[in-house]
Amino acid sequence: MGVILPIISEFDAKGTQRAVKEFQKLEGASAKASFAMKKAALPAAAAIAGIGFALVGATKAAMEDEAEQVQLALALQNVTGATDAQVKSTEDMISKMSLASGVADSELRPAFAALVRGTKDITTANQALALAQDISAGSGKDLATVSDALAKAYGGNMKGLQALSPEIKAMIKDGASLEDVMNVLGGSFGGASDAAAATAEGGMKRLGIALAETKE
Repeated sequence: MGVILPIISEFDAKGTQRAVKEFQKLEGASAKASFAMKKAALPAAAAIAGIGFALVGATKAAMEDEAEQVQLALALQNVTGATDAQVKSTEDMISKMSLASGVADSELRPAFAALVRGTKDITTANQALALAQDISAGSGKDLATVSDALAKAYGGNMKGLQALSPEIKAMIKDGASLEDVMNVLGGSFGGASDAAAATAEGGMKRLGIALAETKE
């Protein structure tokens, strides 16, 4: 297959013919390639630099994403004995959740891992992650803080939940069960994540997530 290299010259017959004659006199692919690159110096350099920058950024993003996936998979396997199929299903769930909510998978994975450690169950952790996103969106608290509080609550320590909603503190003091507390939190913050995703800001975040996924 032949290689086509653009030769940029002034737009006139003499300039083009002169470039062609010079090109034909050269021997070897290296010399011809060098000649062509000099004729197209600026646009070629700009294109190569742009491609190189994009590839470096994409490679770095992909490597970071892979490392995060490995850590989540390890947590799932160590805590619940998850199979490869369950790990893949979890990754698919996180990917869909990220695109729908505008929350980066780099935030969702550690949050889910914390909830898995707290609940010791993938299905329960999945439900808790959805609630954590609602609480985060409705309260303005970051997802890591909310997920950590929920994870500790599933482990028997509900003190962290008191800061999430004023009514929770009184409930915990009165001896409310974890189920009752979770129901109240769901009633107070339910749907907040979807509502945030439907705003203009949420739409931009979801677009950003889609572009980031494409780059990875």
